[in-house]
Amino acid sequence: MSHTSTRTVTFQKPFLLPGMEAPHAAGSFELQTEEEPIDVMWEAYHRRLTIMLTSAGRVEAWPVSEIDLKNALAADQGPDTHGGQL
Repeated sequence: MSHTSTRTVTFQKPFLLPGMEAPHAAGSFELQTEEEPIDVMWEAYHRRLTIMLTSAGRVEAWPVSEIDLKNALAADQGPDTHGGQL
């Protein structure tokens, strides 16, 4: 049985996730984490993350890895080296 949890992540500056052609505007976004059990001898789960991006009244589900999300959030906390633009 899979398990899904939801939390909010906030970007203070425009950000770019792998696969995006252009930066996405800053804001708060819903992050859904889905864990599915793996059929092995011990308890193990496969984790998938999806960030729900909103823009101009549209919502887009964007798959993202934990490391890519962590890196994007860390970059968001760093100094603004792009003059407010990515």
